[in-house]
Amino acid sequence: MDVEFHYYMTYLVAAKAGFGPEDAFTIAYACQYVDDNDMILEIDKGRASAYRNYISQTMNILKPKAKLFRIYPLFHFIPGDPGSPTAWRKDGKMHWLNTTPDSENANRIFDAALATEDLYRIGVACHAYADTWAHQNFVGYYEPFNAMDDPLDQVAPNIGHADAGHNPDWPGLVWQDRRLCKERVDNKATFLDAAEKMLRKLMRYTDSASGDSAVDEKAAGLRQDLDWAIGDRDQSNSFNEERIARYRRLSEQAEYGGRELEQYDGDLWLEEAINENVRGLRDRGDFTLARWDPLTDEYTWKDRQNYRQVPWYRFQEAVKGHQEESWRILSDTNLRGLDLAVW
Repeated sequence: MDVEFHYYMTYLVAAKAGFGPEDAFTIAYACQYVDDNDMILEIDKGRASAYRNYISQTMNILKPKAKLFRIYPLFHFIPGDPGSPTAWRKDGKMHWLNTTPDSENANRIFDAALATEDLYRIGVACHAYADTWAHQNFVGYYEPFNAMDDPLDQVAPNIGHADAGHNPDWPGLVWQDRRLCKERVDNKATFLDAAEKMLRKLMRYTDSASGDSAVDEKAAGLRQDLDWAIGDRDQSNSFNEERIARYRRLSEQAEYGGRELEQYDGDLWLEEAINENVRGLRDRGDFTLARWDPLTDEYTWKDRQNYRQVPWYRFQEAVKGHQEESWRILSDTNLRGLDLAVW
């Protein structure tokens, strides 16, 4: 999934579940920022307030750092049930790290985040939980199990859904996964299922509706609204801006917070938190040559006394907490006894 689900739709789900606009925004921003948190930064290096973050995504999944493979199954490809009917393949293969939607592991990880009552942890867990739908039948590891059957896909490494490109991430796309017994993949239907399941999880946390019928009514309303917002089939993702405009229009309704959701700004939390002293080429820039710049940019806290209260820091602590808890859960289940070459 991309920003459409992880930020815009997640905001609508959280607001519908009973979170106020500010809290729904925090959950949604944290959910999407999991994908944008791809640089290790050292803040206030050499001072008592020094801090180093964990990343939750690599800059380019096609060129991952070998020691960072742990990122994928913990944040983007939670290992599920290898025998699930959704994972049945024509070649009969199964994989212990295969991602399956709404798996027991994903639910345990999500429930652990909800128990913390930390909105940032909840947002991070929303990302991993939702991705079990979009990333189903892919393994968060370098593995031939991920390979598609198109000869053109051979140029891409078999990591996650790299061979499938953006196919799993675009809400309006219908595509074929020829590895599966059931080849047709309708992303809209998949995303609506993910949104409904997430709503039901969050509503148990907010206790915003009494009785199953009230929950069912809210779930049906959410599906209807998101069905309208996603709109018609869009094979080239050409109408993403129109969809985003509809998500934002929904956010103005009272049941979705009653005010227009702001456009996603991936630099918001970081720039609120730190000063950036660029030395040479900007490390955080899009310029490719910056990766070979020998000069390292310097980062300092804007408010050294209260940096632990800013959203960027709290998100980074949530990433660390999610990684630790997810590792504990998966080490007792799907990862137990595995001997992986790179991790």
